[in-house]
Amino acid sequence: MTSPDELLGRLRGEAGLDLAGLTPTEAGESRSAFWVTDRAGTVSLLKLAPGPGPEALAYLRALQATLARLTERGYPAPRWEAVGLAGGQAFWIQERISGAALETSGARPHRALIGRLLPELFRLNDAQAGLGVPGHGPGWPELITRTLTQGGDGYCVHATLDRPGLRDLLDAIRRTGAECGPALPPGGDFVHYDFNLANLLSDGRVITGVVDLNPPLLAGDRAFDLATLLYYVYDCPELAGPLSERLYGLAGEPAARAYLAHMALRQAEWSLRCYPEAAATRRHVRLARLVVASFHHPAAILDDGQPGAAVVGD
Repeated sequence: MTSPDELLGRLRGEAGLDLAGLTPTEAGESRSAFWVTDRAGTVSLLKLAPGPGPEALAYLRALQATLARLTERGYPAPRWEAVGLAGGQAFWIQERISGAALETSGARPHRALIGRLLPELFRLNDAQAGLGVPGHGPGWPELITRTLTQGGDGYCVHATLDRPGLRDLLDAIRRTGAECGPALPPGGDFVHYDFNLANLLSDGRVITGVVDLNPPLLAGDRAFDLATLLYYVYDCPELAGPLSERLYGLAGEPAARAYLAHMALRQAEWSLRCYPEAAATRRHVRLARLVVASFHHPAAILDDGQPGAAVVGD
């Protein structure tokens, strides 16, 4: 793995960037995100794109063009300052946007602030309409259906829930995929795919930035991003009500159920696999049960009383 000093040298020598320093971000678990400082002292965010350099660079160019169109529609995406190759790996540098995340470190969401920002969040979601660029990865229906019925590549891992106390939840999610998958739209919208509260920045009055917009560019149904938001506030009726109404009105019942089931699986299994003892993990699994219970008979997802059930309690 390339060290920060080696990466900085390549950015200077191969990409011609006049950078003074480079430091891994605190959240850089994959060592693919860094704070970079130029000679004037301005701090920006550098990200390394996964995959072969030329292919990843093509993804970045497509994403950059789409973000420019989003920005024209008033979407507060970070401005890109540079994009290129260094050491055979694609990278991009984006501005550091001011503002605080609407949720951090698994804390409870700021309900009053989010409630005030819902109209703006709906407007941002509408700005994504028609900006999907097909051709990168599987089609939208196939992507979502596969995560629900089989699992994803490194996420939505079914084996994590295939154990006592969680197996009935997994079965309900699989049934949702089989039942709702055929009704999913092909999708021509830009989809963030991780439109959660930690990726939404605010100054307390407006949304100042939507971050973590990473390649590859995903063409799908923008309603999915509403389902992402809804999952994280499913136990906040004053937020879940309007979000649910908007989601079901935009996507229709089968697609809305599929998107919510995907989020239930995705966040619960990731938390259980990576942070099994965390308090936030218990909440994520409880949210998953609430979500699935809303469109399946509650008796189907109750703890079965087997060892391990305590792990998923509130």
